[in-house]
Amino acid sequence: MLILVSLSLLLHLCVAEEAASHAEEAQAQALLRWKSTLLNSFSLSSWSHTTPTCSWFGVTCDAHGRATQLKLSSCNLSGTLDALYSAALGSLTELGFYGNNLVGTIPVSISLLLNLTYLDLMSNNLVGPIPYQFSKLKHLMYLDLSSNRLSGLIPRPLSLGMLHSLAQLELNNNSFFGPIPASLGQLRMLEYLDISGNHLGSTIPSELGNLTRLINIDLSWNKLCGGLPTTFSRLWHLESFVMGNNNLDGTVPPDFFTNWTNSLTRFDIANNSFIGSIPPEIVRWENLSRLYLSGNIFTDMIPTELVSMQHLEILDLSNNHLNGVIPSEIGNLSWLVILDLSSNQLEGKIPTMNPDTGGNYSMFFASLISLSGNKFTGIIDWSFCQLPYLQSLDLSDNLLSGVIPNCLWSLPNLAYLDLSSNAIDGEVPLSVHNISALYSLHLSNNRFTGCFPSIVRNYRNLITLDLGGNKFSGVIPTWIGASNPSLRVLRLRSNMFQGSIPHEVTQLIHLQILDLAENNLTGCVPVRFASFTHRKWPERTSLGMDLSSVYYSIDGQLDIIWKGQDYTFHRAIWLMTGIDLSSNSLSGEIPAELLNLQEIRFLNLSRNNLSGGIPNNIGNMKDMESLDFSWNKLSGPIPSSISDLMCLSSLNLSNNLLSGEIPDGNQLQTLNDPSIYSQNQGLCGRPLSIACTNGSSGTTTLYGVKEHQQELDAVWLYYSVVAGIVFGSWLWFGTLFFWKHWRFTFFHSIDAVQQKVAQKLKHIY
Repeated sequence: MLILVSLSLLLHLCVAEEAASHAEEAQAQALLRWKSTLLNSFSLSSWSHTTPTCSWFGVTCDAHGRATQLKLSSCNLSGTLDALYSAALGSLTELGFYGNNLVGTIPVSISLLLNLTYLDLMSNNLVGPIPYQFSKLKHLMYLDLSSNRLSGLIPRPLSLGMLHSLAQLELNNNSFFGPIPASLGQLRMLEYLDISGNHLGSTIPSELGNLTRLINIDLSWNKLCGGLPTTFSRLWHLESFVMGNNNLDGTVPPDFFTNWTNSLTRFDIANNSFIGSIPPEIVRWENLSRLYLSGNIFTDMIPTELVSMQHLEILDLSNNHLNGVIPSEIGNLSWLVILDLSSNQLEGKIPTMNPDTGGNYSMFFASLISLSGNKFTGIIDWSFCQLPYLQSLDLSDNLLSGVIPNCLWSLPNLAYLDLSSNAIDGEVPLSVHNISALYSLHLSNNRFTGCFPSIVRNYRNLITLDLGGNKFSGVIPTWIGASNPSLRVLRLRSNMFQGSIPHEVTQLIHLQILDLAENNLTGCVPVRFASFTHRKWPERTSLGMDLSSVYYSIDGQLDIIWKGQDYTFHRAIWLMTGIDLSSNSLSGEIPAELLNLQEIRFLNLSRNNLSGGIPNNIGNMKDMESLDFSWNKLSGPIPSSISDLMCLSSLNLSNNLLSGEIPDGNQLQTLNDPSIYSQNQGLCGRPLSIACTNGSSGTTTLYGVKEHQQELDAVWLYYSVVAGIVFGSWLWFGTLFFWKHWRFTFFHSIDAVQQKVAQKLKHIY
């Protein structure tokens, strides 16, 4: 009997080992079949029949040789998951495909994954809806399908409510639409919910208030509307509440301030339509570190209670309708890193940002301060100079006056400074002891005087320099090319600069925008501008310094004449490449080499004294969108190659001496405004109402103009001769009329001649 039992156990062990062996082999075969369907599977080179499955890259097995984890993050895999899901992976407990390029759908054959507890398909190119078989994954605790191209409803059908063990659900950055399913409220174990960055609409279901274990909830960047459900007040464990960039409205429910106490660290309802005053009860969230209320319709004054929240690191109240003054105690926020009060109706003087309290400066760690777009008056406070970590300071669009404190130029970490659109005067200092690491400097639309600021010479990392709209004079320095090699934007328009354009500007190999309009510049358009021809203009450029570490971008703004209108470009400028030399006194011809700049997007040479013809190679500027040569002395025909400018949407050649037939075809057919060719006496053809006679081309029309000019010259000669005769006659007879002695002598001579003639006639007869 004992022998039989032993034989039975041995038989069972053999069968189990054989089954495990077959399962492992089937598992390997399935993974290899999936690999064969993938593109760019170089990272899976270890996947082979010659090596055990558990030693493959990214594969982890349990003691029985069953794959329990599959982590293939950032392997650049492209393909589908169909072959993978057709395998017998019922024993898998963790599956990860983070950071790849997987393309395809999530297949519905998922019934063998019943023991799955962790599923991560983040950052791929998965498409299609979430299959209903996901409801069978009852042991699933972690599900991350974020950063794909999934679409449809969440889910279809609504089955995620059956995943009772789910603790983390991330569906953000996809293309889901429709309402948020109320069934999500059944996931009572859920702690992290992120469905941001989709196209979800309708109102927020009140059932989400049943998720009392929630720590983080993010529904931002959708199309949600209505108010915040009062049931959210039951989310006692919340640490992060993010609802920004939706269409939400109403007010913040009062119960939020009662039930959410010390746990909440982030509250974000930015860019919605919330109304009323900023609730002073926010002070009850004692550990709040990030408060985003920007882009709403909040009114009244900034509550003084906010400045007592000592844990605040980010305070963003920008783009509201706040009024009154900044609480003077705001400088007491010791840990504040970002302060953004821009685009409100605040007024008065800017308070001291770092009051000395017992020898310790507050706001010591401030990195970004933006107070732009308000009505602040007075001078720039010197206390900004006491913020050693300050990287970005924006005081633009206010009513500030006086001069810039010299110490401001010496802040060691200052990367972005915008003082534009104020009433600041005086001269920019020639030099300072310590130089900051400025990347972007905006001083436009003030009352600065003096020569080109030589202090700029010390900022070798400068990317944006905007001095437009001031009273700077003198010449543009030749050192700018060598001293500021990183410049991408140089804007000096609306000043009093004179002299010629230095050819050293062409040393700025990264230059993206050159705006020298509305000055007193003379000379020719530098031929050396053609050196830009062989340089690739930046395809995507961010003006300024990346401050992603403090959750902000400081790209700034520029006022640029674009397509005939004055635009203000905020933040990053991509592919905005162009040259504006308009409203100066430049002379000579347009260099043909200049028109070889194929990547340029706008070119404005209007209101100068340029002569000669439009170069025939104008068609080389393939990316040209806005072209303005108006108010010059350009002559000859319009080159037919201009019709090759397929991107052209704004053109102005008016007020010149151009002649011939206007070219037609391609993009030019859409530019049917006659004014863009007006005040050119020799032009004919569409869209002008002047027809070209005898089917004349531009050349024959030009000959006709020359013949007409010759006729005008002949008429002018005839009238000149007639005028000479009349003038001579008047000179002769006028002298006789006004001078008595000449008149007597003249008539006496006439009488003498008459007597001689009479005597001769008497002898004849």
